[in-house]
Amino acid sequence: MESMLQICILLSMVILSFGCGPCEYDLVTGPFGVSDEAITASSTHSHCPLVKARFSSSGSWCPLNTGGGHYLQIEFRYVSLLKAIQTKGRGSYNQWVTLYSVNISMDGHTWTSLYNASSDVKVFPGNFDKDTVMTNELEGNVIAKFIRIISVSTRTRGSMKLEVQGCPYTEINSTCHRWEAKLGSTSDVLPVLLDADASNQGLCGLKCFRQPECDSFLFDVTSARCRLLKATMDGSQVTVNLDGVWYFVKI
Repeated sequence: MESMLQICILLSMVILSFGCGPCEYDLVTGPFGVSDEAITASSTHSHCPLVKARFSSSGSWCPLNTGGGHYLQIEFRYVSLLKAIQTKGRGSYNQWVTLYSVNISMDGHTWTSLYNASSDVKVFPGNFDKDTVMTNELEGNVIAKFIRIISVSTRTRGSMKLEVQGCPYTEINSTCHRWEAKLGSTSDVLPVLLDADASNQGLCGLKCFRQPECDSFLFDVTSARCRLLKATMDGSQVTVNLDGVWYFVKI
């Protein structure tokens, strides 16, 4: 009992502290850039094909019709941490996107919007001329395999050139975060178990995130191991005793 108490005291003081490597790569046209086939759109005008959506090309992509609601989509080479979005107008024409929203996805089928502090879909400021690069930094940990930039309002035809900055998730130096181990109860840990994307929940979360079949995780204090849990085929939930389980919180 005394030795277990010492272990609990020790674990309660554990802080996982790591340094942070750069996460500022160009993910569309850069060292981790995508193929032409990975760039798609809601529609494309014949005068401004998808290959012109890259910053390195002349011209730009533009949708078939004018107005908002059109999107440019990128499938990144790897699941990536996204740090900033950069857009430009068409260059030789007065055409650009003035406001846009952002959807992200892990599989290209289920999409999630980025929200603001008021829980409304966040609308980002776009461009104000045909040449200037507009950069919007993304707050928090935005992790995705796919991204859609959706025009909300445009200057004439919503032409766009796009770059997304960040880094592949596997390239992140774990020193980017500081975590504290805490002894939890059912009420503390249950939200973590129900979070299918546990990428922000400490080392167990990183392991779970990198395992496609992992739905949830626990840190087992008796064995000092991560328990990666997978839902059964019939959709039933895994039943575990959560009281006295260690979990990690960001500090």
